Amino acid sequence: MAKNVQSKPNYGIDAPGLLRFFFISGAVALAIFLVVLFSSVLGQIPKIIVVTLLGIAVTYLLGMGCFMLYGSKVMKLKDRDKLLNLVQWSGSELVLDVGCGRGLMLVGAAKHLTSGKAIGIDLWSQQDQANNSSAAALSNAAIEGVTECVEIKTADMRQLPFSENYFDVVLSSWTVHNLEAKIDREKALSEIIRVLKPNGTVVLVDIEHQDEYAKYFELHGMTNIQFYNNPIRDVILKALTFGSFAPSAVLACKAA
Repeated sequence: MAKNVQSKPNYGIDAPGLLRFFFISGAVALAIFLVVLFSSVLGQIPKIIVVTLLGIAVTYLLGMGCFMLYGSKVMKLKDRDKLLNLVQWSGSELVLDVGCGRGLMLVGAAKHLTSGKAIGIDLWSQQDQANNSSAAALSNAAIEGVTECVEIKTADMRQLPFSENYFDVVLSSWTVHNLEAKIDREKALSEIIRVLKPNGTVVLVDIEHQDEYAKYFELHGMTNIQFYNNPIRDVILKALTFGSFAPSAVLACKAA
């Protein structure tokens, strides 16, 4: 009997707990909506009001769940490729992916390398990404054919186990915001700057605090600071999430 071999990389579901909340809550709201719709308990006007409100809730909850699923399976791969294409690759870079998870940015960067190397670090939180593990990242690297230039380490972004001026490129995607305290986020940013070589590039993608990151980079001598986003999508997402979710990237260079 032939062994079932995974043929495509699997970069996981982001924020699986939140995704479950949207789908379960949406399903419950839909069930209540149907009960009220076909019930004769309420009067005509109260029924119209309740059904309308429940319809809005069902649309929002299931819509957000579907959007998150699409984002995890399709959108983040497209965004990854666009962002990595902003880096001027030579193929010999030493790359660090801070919070590499299942290897989305790590593997994407490795595809641009010839003699270089991509190193990913993470603490493997299951809350931030489903089935998050070093084994999953290495499996995706193998499927994508970049195992030879990929290395995985378990490490905290606030205390990176590398010397100063070590990496040509530092990447991070949807990671730094998980540090709730500003002082911890600043420690992570300080470490990113420390290990980056002069003239090196950082690409920091996140769903919040982007202005904070850019200001910190500017105060600590980083140059050519730029934002990369999708303005139309950001407006829609901010409206849907009441201003709490707008994925975009901050790019910066370390002064020579």
